[in-house]
Amino acid sequence: MRLLFASLFLTFGVGQAAAFCASDSTTVLGCTIGNGAKQLDVCITGYAVTYRFGPKDPPDLTLTAPIHEVPHQPWPGIGRAIWEITTFRNGAYSYEVYSSYDKFDQSSHGGVTVGEGDREIAALTCDSGSAELGLLALSDAKQAAGQCWDFEAQTWEPC
Repeated sequence: MRLLFASLFLTFGVGQAAAFCASDSTTVLGCTIGNGAKQLDVCITGYAVTYRFGPKDPPDLTLTAPIHEVPHQPWPGIGRAIWEITTFRNGAYSYEVYSSYDKFDQSSHGGVTVGEGDREIAALTCDSGSAELGLLALSDAKQAAGQCWDFEAQTWEPC
């Protein structure tokens, strides 16, 4: 069932964002924010995942990390929405990127919550209709890198 949902999203797409992701990358989330003023993208290239935010060229911030080091909360397989959360870190700052697809109204959503330590300093949502989702792509990439999600412990463990 999980692969069926992933295939539908990747085959048909659910948004029209002009992504930063290169043609040899897989889009996890791509969207515009602030009526198109900024762009948010999370891309997988090989065994690395990249977060980019800002204008297209050059973005204000680019963070890249190995897939096995990126904190990622996968969809548990139940509920109205298929969702995922991935967190990037840069010193004291965290960038919690979320994406979801509502199965009932067939809408896609995403955004990023920026934190400094324990304090939220910004919450930005994707412009309506702009989210391009690659749901489950990061979970699948983590599995390909030898990690398996332990639902009970809520952590990625070596397979």
